Amino acid sequence: MDKNDFENFTQEVSWFVRPDDRVELEHRISKNFSPRFIATFPILYHLLLQSTSITRVDITSSKNKESSYYLHTWIDRNGFRCGWLCDIEKIQTEIEILTEHQLLLDEMGGIKETYHYFDAGSEMLTDNQNFIFIKSGLTKGLGNWTDLYDQVCKDEQVKQIDTDDLICFAQEANGNETFYDLNTKQVLLFAADHSFENIEVLKDHSEYTFYTINEVTTLVDYVEKLAQQWLQNIIPAED
Repeated sequence: MDKNDFENFTQEVSWFVRPDDRVELEHRISKNFSPRFIATFPILYHLLLQSTSITRVDITSSKNKESSYYLHTWIDRNGFRCGWLCDIEKIQTEIEILTEHQLLLDEMGGIKETYHYFDAGSEMLTDNQNFIFIKSGLTKGLGNWTDLYDQVCKDEQVKQIDTDDLICFAQEANGNETFYDLNTKQVLLFAADHSFENIEVLKDHSEYTFYTINEVTTLVDYVEKLAQQWLQNIIPAED
């Protein structure tokens, strides 16, 4: 791959960079991952190893706000570029997160944008997401869904689960949110509006509240499933 990976990204995600932003690029950087990261996320690491192009992107806005990213780029099986723009923000937050989540943020960053649509014939965990994993986007508890959840549970005579220690780590454009429980590490989707086929209503719950995601129990499962979905659509190095 060549040094135009960022140009390809901005052609597809044209709203991301503003005309008055100052952009600095470092092409084809080397990125090392710790043994702990490799052991925790082996499929994800395998995906990252296949990346023949990682670009460091530093953006300074007109208000002197500085943001830094890694642009991971792959080639799909039809020969088109695709990838993730990962935010490597350095912020502190009072929200407690899982150690596996912090490990992911420390070494890869959170997924700010993805580009290129796969006609994969199945639902991708990266589809239509505003963000995934990013620390500055995290919220604790059910937030804006609390009243709806209360009302549905009352109407359907369903016992509510404890939502106080749920951490929202992914948010779809339509508002659906994906959480993990700090105590059990279980991943749950709260979907008031969906057409998914890869989810099941949480046991003893009602439609359009909490769901489980097929083949995903924990945050690590979620990360590995996401990586596996992309691996099925890109050209691995050994091909």
